[in-house]
Amino acid sequence: MLIGHGWDLHQHSDSKTLILGGVSFEEYGFEGHSDGDILLHALCDALLGATGKKDLGHYFPSDASTPKDIPSTKILSEILLVIEYEKFTLINVDITIITQKFNVQEKEKKIKENLSKQLGIPLEKINIKGKSSDDYGIIGDQKASLAIVSLLLDNA
Repeated sequence: MLIGHGWDLHQHSDSKTLILGGVSFEEYGFEGHSDGDILLHALCDALLGATGKKDLGHYFPSDASTPKDIPSTKILSEILLVIEYEKFTLINVDITIITQKFNVQEKEKKIKENLSKQLGIPLEKINIKGKSSDDYGIIGDQKASLAIVSLLLDNA
């Protein structure tokens, strides 16, 4: 069994659409070299960490070698190839989104459905929680949001 943990924080943007878990929502999104999907970035880092690979920035640096505004769904697809995902069984994924900018629970069903398809796992193996920072710091000031992902892989 392999445990993975990843996180990502991005500043909010009023010029980009919110993309979370590969799903687009008509709300303010995130600044970033890619589409800014904090959930998928954290998921990629958790997968990379569980399999002993380098961090996401090694494979997709925020420079000219990575296409500007690349969809994070494409990034995830590439990371699944890097870790040779077909050799593993994903036991479960636990996701926490810390934000005061949007309501996570309103988006949970669509995100779970998309992640289930992308990862090839049943919905019940995906857990998504929303938390606030109780008006404290850059998250409480609605300047940024944070995604944390923990997962368990079976490599048997």
